[in-house]
Amino acid sequence: VTPAQFLGDPFATVAPTPTPAGAGQPNFRSVQISPRYGGGLNLEFLNEADGQPVGVLMGGATIVVSGVDVPGMPGAVGPIDRVDLSADRAVIWSSGVGGLSGGLNQSGDTPIEIYLEGNIEFRQGDRTIYAQRMFYDARRKTGIILDAELITPIPELDYRGSVRLKADVLRQLEDSRFVADNTLFTTSRLEVPTYSLKSDRLTFEDYQQPIIDPLTGQPAVDPFTGAPISDRQQNASAQGNRVEFGGVPLLYWPTLETDLTQPRYYIDDFRIRNDSVFGFQVLTDWDVYQLLGAKRPPGVKWTVAADYLSERGVGLGTDYEYAVDRFFGASGPAFGQINTWVIEDHGTDNLGFGRRDIVPEKDFRGRGFWSHRQRVRGGVFDDWTVQGQVGWLSDRTFYEQYYEQEYDERSDQPTGLRLRRIVDNQSLSIEANGQLNDFYTETQWLPRLDHWLMGQELGGERLTWFAHSSAAYANSNVATTPTNPTLAGQFFLFPWEAPMEGERFATRQEIDLPIDLEEYGLPAKVVPYFLGEAAHWGDSLAGGDIQRVYFQTGLRASAPFWAVNPNVRDPLFNLDGLAHKVVFDGEVSYADASRDVTEFALWDEIEDNTQEDIRRRQFFPAIPALQDPRFYLVRSGMQSWVAAPTTEVVDDLSVARVGMRHRLQTKRGAPGAQHVVDWLTFDANASLFPDTNQNFGESVGLLDYDLAWHLGDRFTFLSDGFADLFNDGLQTWSTGVLLNRPARGNAYIGYRSIRGPFNSDIVSLRLNYRLNEKWVGSAATVVDFGEAGNIGQTFSLSRIGESLLFTLGMNVDESKNNVGFSFLVEPRFLPRTSLTRRTGIDIPPAGAFGLE
Repeated sequence: VTPAQFLGDPFATVAPTPTPAGAGQPNFRSVQISPRYGGGLNLEFLNEADGQPVGVLMGGATIVVSGVDVPGMPGAVGPIDRVDLSADRAVIWSSGVGGLSGGLNQSGDTPIEIYLEGNIEFRQGDRTIYAQRMFYDARRKTGIILDAELITPIPELDYRGSVRLKADVLRQLEDSRFVADNTLFTTSRLEVPTYSLKSDRLTFEDYQQPIIDPLTGQPAVDPFTGAPISDRQQNASAQGNRVEFGGVPLLYWPTLETDLTQPRYYIDDFRIRNDSVFGFQVLTDWDVYQLLGAKRPPGVKWTVAADYLSERGVGLGTDYEYAVDRFFGASGPAFGQINTWVIEDHGTDNLGFGRRDIVPEKDFRGRGFWSHRQRVRGGVFDDWTVQGQVGWLSDRTFYEQYYEQEYDERSDQPTGLRLRRIVDNQSLSIEANGQLNDFYTETQWLPRLDHWLMGQELGGERLTWFAHSSAAYANSNVATTPTNPTLAGQFFLFPWEAPMEGERFATRQEIDLPIDLEEYGLPAKVVPYFLGEAAHWGDSLAGGDIQRVYFQTGLRASAPFWAVNPNVRDPLFNLDGLAHKVVFDGEVSYADASRDVTEFALWDEIEDNTQEDIRRRQFFPAIPALQDPRFYLVRSGMQSWVAAPTTEVVDDLSVARVGMRHRLQTKRGAPGAQHVVDWLTFDANASLFPDTNQNFGESVGLLDYDLAWHLGDRFTFLSDGFADLFNDGLQTWSTGVLLNRPARGNAYIGYRSIRGPFNSDIVSLRLNYRLNEKWVGSAATVVDFGEAGNIGQTFSLSRIGESLLFTLGMNVDESKNNVGFSFLVEPRFLPRTSLTRRTGIDIPPAGAFGLE
């Protein structure tokens, strides 16, 4: 969706803006002079031998030249047309200079040259240059500066400070291009910076172009301020470079080129760690374009990794990220990432308690991952979305050992290609998948076609139609048994896992009859509905093809209520008026299927590989019915979704569901700028089963609630819970307090109790606190008062320097019997530092809010 530009109130009365004499003429220029130090102007006029008039200014003056046509500078309508020059002494050459004392208006083609000396300040938009001597040609926008210092900001979204360039000689070749000799480049504002890049010659480019609104063809403007929006590109290229820290050269490279919105100096990441799993580690990421001395293409980031792990070996890899407008000749925005990393491993895996000494299945180990997404414009596949992914792993334990956080948190990474087209309320998808990792159960679609229709009006808007139909040929391969004896002793196949191959055809349709009872004086809506499905599989758990017919009918209803009391005032609970909004909803349904869910293999997976691995170890040698995820999905009603993610999970079910959604809201903020916030939210649900056999002998189940009480903008009380009432059913609840002060720190303390297939009582504590201007401390601990005992702790202490951030950390992983140490040094000028990501405490660059 292309965002529309806000044009303001068309009926508003706008006061006319005064227009200088001559404005509106092509290439118009205005020159104004004022005293610099508050005294009078000391202006003398001379005539050179060739008759060229000359103005000489003494005692300090500020010269403002308007109409110099600097394209795209922010803050002006159209081209930026203002340059401010201040100096103790100045000489001006131009025709009509005799009228300077009263202001000078002239054609933009008229030559005007200015020489300045003594405490010079040259301001062009938000860019400032300090110097001692300078010559500037305002018509050509060129000049030369001696003993120069340039300070210019970087776009706010990427960097809140300013970059600083000092040079013996600085030449401005055009309005946005500078060449400097014998330079010092840094983001530090200290006279003697902690770090700097010194170069024999440096070229600095600062291009700003207005963004054009594709709908109007006019320059886009900020919808709130009305100021033009510009696209800014800042690049630096240099020869004879030395990176210095504390005046000590640490790195030399003959050529360097970097995008200053994301500045890099060869090394993109550098970490030192030590633990008993990987040993002493030196982990480095290098910028490929810097190493090659090449300019980085827009929207592309490419690094190579060179890592040393004393207990495992040497690892090499690369990471390539792109966000471009074209990909392999196809037009349209494309996004993707390619990541590979390999190692000749001579160690053993430590995956946690019971799996601390696992011999890998292979010595040469690694991963290869490519994810791609593009909205194609033009050609045969115009307006189609292309999604592709390749996910290769060398063996079953590599991913968990080397990418543990990604393994725990991200979805599976299968290999396949999908084409999808969305037109109004319809969607068509064509995909094909292949299996690269035989140690996971995966279904290969060869191919698969899906069509969705959502919310189609029928019968004069009285009926609503939903539909999902699919046709596919599939080959489902089950996970192979581990070769390692320890892992093999924790492995079994689930009841729904079996080799399958054949066709699958299914269509699921739903017809709704929405009724608004407000027409009859009742504040409620009811929706009677009927859902049916017919499906065919070419293979089944019993062997041979299988067919199933399924239908479900029921009634959904919801009723909203609200009440407002503007007189509620309580400073203790931060209340300024109180509004209570609640929605009660419910559903009664009956479903009947011609086949039981236990007769089908799951061609559509219902869990990620991570959850499957945990479930195999937890319930070895067989999963009980109470913890079978298929029965949970049936009881929770996933089969009533037309767009359900799995076709096979359907069974007989009679159920009544009730729920409520509460919102207590108040106003907060300064007088005249108040806004409505949620003060307390509370949601709860329950299910009733007339046939207790469908809920393991209990008539009530799937009880849950979620509570968030925002006592203040920075203080929240949290609690949630879930319960199934049959024996060994999951029963869990938690409570916690969250405190957040963005500039100072944050803290969370919570308790969770779990009863059911296993018992656990977990206390977790997390604290991040900025001790003072120089130090940030962090600590976290998780302890189980049940069988698991101590789970782990992390500690870190970070020092905030003017240019660098130093972090010393320690972590204890009781499951792996591992204690690790880490040391991190990172530049403070990065757009978002690791320290901020880890602690949530904002550490802006030095000078972002003035000199510290």
